[in-house]
Amino acid sequence: MSLIINALTSNAAADFVQNSTAQVLSEGCLKAVGRPTFTLLDKSASEEERKYSATKEFLYQSLSMSAYFLIISPFKQISYKFLKYFKPIKDLDVVKAQTKEEFDVLFKNMSEGIDKTRVRGANEVISILASGVILAMITPQIVNRIIHPIMKKLGIEKKENNFDKTV
Repeated sequence: MSLIINALTSNAAADFVQNSTAQVLSEGCLKAVGRPTFTLLDKSASEEERKYSATKEFLYQSLSMSAYFLIISPFKQISYKFLKYFKPIKDLDVVKAQTKEEFDVLFKNMSEGIDKTRVRGANEVISILASGVILAMITPQIVNRIIHPIMKKLGIEKKENNFDKTV
C-alpha cells in the first residue's frame, strides 16, 4: 500500500497531473477506448450501426491524438518565445532566451520561488491555449478528411438510416 501512496505523492506524479500534454494524452486514451466500448455495449442500435460508430470513434480519437502530438511537439520547442507577453515575468532573464536550450538552462538555474512558479504557469497557459486551438480547430479538419477513406478501406461504410435524415 505504501508503494502506491509513494508513487501517487511523488514529484513525478505531481508533474504529470500538472502537465497539459499529459492531460490530453490521458483523456484521449480514455476516449479512444471508452467510447467505442460503450457504443458496442449499447443494444438499442443494430450491430452494424454499433460497429460503424465504434470504429469511427476509435479512429477519430486515435488519429486526433496522433495529429495533436505531431503538432504540439514542435510548438513546445518555441513556446518559450511567447513568455515575453506575460507582464509579471517579462523582465526575467529566462524570458530573454534566444533558443530552447538556453531557456532550459536559465529555467533550471532559477531558484525555486514565485518567479519560477510564474514562468512554469505561463508556460502551461501557453500550452493549454495551443492545445485548445489544436484540438478544437486543427485536428478535426485533418481527421475528417482522412477518416472516411480509412473506413472505406476497412470495408465499413455507413448505410443510410432514419437517424441521418433531417425532418
